[in-house]
Amino acid sequence: MSFHREKSIAKGGPDGGDGGRGGSIFLVADHNEHSLSRFLRERHIKANHGGQGKPNKSSGKSGEDLYLKVPLGTQAIELSIDKGKPKEFIIADLNQDKVEFMLAKGGEGGLGNSRFARSNYQTPRFAELGEPGEEKEITLRLKMIAEVGIIGLPNAGKSTLLSVISSAKPKIANYAFTTLEPNLGIVDFHGKRFLAADIPGLIEGAHQGKGLGIDFLKHVERTKVLIHIIDATNEDPKQSWRVINNELKKYDVELKNKPQVIVFNKIDAVLPERLTKLKKYKFSHPVFFISAVSHQGLEDVLWATIKQVEEAPKDAGATVKVYTLDDLPSNRFEVGKKKNKYFVKGDKVEKWVIKTDTDNEEAMGRLYKMLRRVGVLAELGKIGAQDGDIIKIGSKTIEYKKL
Repeated sequence: MSFHREKSIAKGGPDGGDGGRGGSIFLVADHNEHSLSRFLRERHIKANHGGQGKPNKSSGKSGEDLYLKVPLGTQAIELSIDKGKPKEFIIADLNQDKVEFMLAKGGEGGLGNSRFARSNYQTPRFAELGEPGEEKEITLRLKMIAEVGIIGLPNAGKSTLLSVISSAKPKIANYAFTTLEPNLGIVDFHGKRFLAADIPGLIEGAHQGKGLGIDFLKHVERTKVLIHIIDATNEDPKQSWRVINNELKKYDVELKNKPQVIVFNKIDAVLPERLTKLKKYKFSHPVFFISAVSHQGLEDVLWATIKQVEEAPKDAGATVKVYTLDDLPSNRFEVGKKKNKYFVKGDKVEKWVIKTDTDNEEAMGRLYKMLRRVGVLAELGKIGAQDGDIIKIGSKTIEYKKL
């Protein structure tokens, strides 16, 4: 609230400027990001406040929007209560590069007193308060987007294969669970390119959380094709294949139907008669025999994988929450009485009250006029409200006045 003051002007009019809007927070899918680890450290994220309005009808500076880069495949999840039980609600699924989603909207700046001047009301001595920004508790979940997922029991050679067909540098060692998070690598083969990921932690019982299963089965959902690696030195390779496929089915029956390329690895470590026996096994998918370490047989595997990728259905595209007119603040409201206390609910009405300085008599006069204009006061009167009764509107309370 401000009035123009100048030596040559005795009674300047109201000149208070508007407050700036608060900054909003956006999620941005970025193909250069590979994990959500920064959010383990940054649990509380806040955009900047808007600046205060100034004299001479100068508006305050808007708060700077905050853009949070996340990997492709990131889901933003809110918890809602459904029939008394918490239920996850995916509000955004960012699976295309550069897709943005407004996670929390900054509040509007309040109007300065110059906005309320009229020919019959030349000295408004109030201004609106700024509106609080949205405050939410969000869970971020990453389901990596790789066209090809490399699966198999621990120590089958998944990371080794990824390291020789791409520029990825995963940790490799001769023991189970060497890989504790999926590794991504771009495969460039005769002008054909695809993104591959080795999926660690799959053992029998993975769908129930054994090993590292639950954490990584979700990454398989986004793949188009699976390279299923089987250790050629395994005593029962067919059972090895069944174990992983059963876990895929139990986690999500659709995963079982994904195209697969079966790859027997470590053939340089078995005798010729053993290799002959392995070639007699029958599978419903194309089968190849390789040594990832010596690069033997890789070309045939890559050509078969590329063929499967090209034949796979195209991605549906990015999914984000679409706001309809029903999501926007409206003049609709509801009045009621509970335990002898009156209340009013309604997006627009609650917003008016939030932005009103309830300690300012003129500001309250304006609020009562707006409540009368849309019928709130009349409806409260119909259910028995009397002058002086306390009315709860949103997070604030006001006295009822029959104007």
